[in-house]
Amino acid sequence: MIGGGSGRTPLSRLSGAARSAWAKHDCDGDGWMPLWRHMAVSAAVAGLLLDNWLPASVRRVVAAVLPGGDADGRALVVWLAGVHDIGKVMPALVCQVEQFTDVMRATGLRTRSRRAMGSDRRVVPHGLAGQVLLGEWLEQWCGWVARQAGQFTVMVGGHDWAPPEPGQVKALFEHEELLRTPGRSGGLWWQVQSELLDACAERGSGWRIGRGAFLSCRSGLMSHHGAGDAVRAVGQRLQRIVW
Repeated sequence: MIGGGSGRTPLSRLSGAARSAWAKHDCDGDGWMPLWRHMAVSAAVAGLLLDNWLPASVRRVVAAVLPGGDADGRALVVWLAGVHDIGKVMPALVCQVEQFTDVMRATGLRTRSRRAMGSDRRVVPHGLAGQVLLGEWLEQWCGWVARQAGQFTVMVGGHDWAPPEPGQVKALFEHEELLRTPGRSGGLWWQVQSELLDACAERGSGWRIGRGAFLSCRSGLMSHHGAGDAVRAVGQRLQRIVW
């Protein structure tokens, strides 16, 4: 996702709709940060902290359970940092700031207003949404099963507080319109969500998890159930700084 060198990067291939998604805004003005940039910055900062701050003993915990050792560990942590806020690209969140919502609507990403959604929005905090979206992507595009994906998606789900409870996940599936607007726009919402996840998977360091290309993802890395636990140890140290 972080473009470098010559040629077309995953970032340069993002559609206008994907570029229109916002992640941060200035409450006192019109300033804003697009989601793709926030994802790129998060990934880059995680890499810097891993290289220059995280104790070698913690890195070894992650490396020990991955086929490619320390290189895989770094790539995995950077990837998770990059995708952690994918749940921000959903109708229930983007409607919070009408001026940015209008920009997204102009690209075809239809959504109701914040007032029209009402209290239903509380059913889907963006961490929970991100857990579900990343799980869908891993299962649809990489062929993972829920048990494999869950080792990592739960870190996205709990990155702002605690991992979602089963009841919260169930409630989300009863309000799927909060993840993607029903009708013709629904396909575009899924396309944008997938685009951003694809771009994170295709950023450097050999971390090409998309389309099942990374380490034969079902039979390699994900057979190591300790990988999720190891990365959570890193996340506990990085969370407050990166996220």
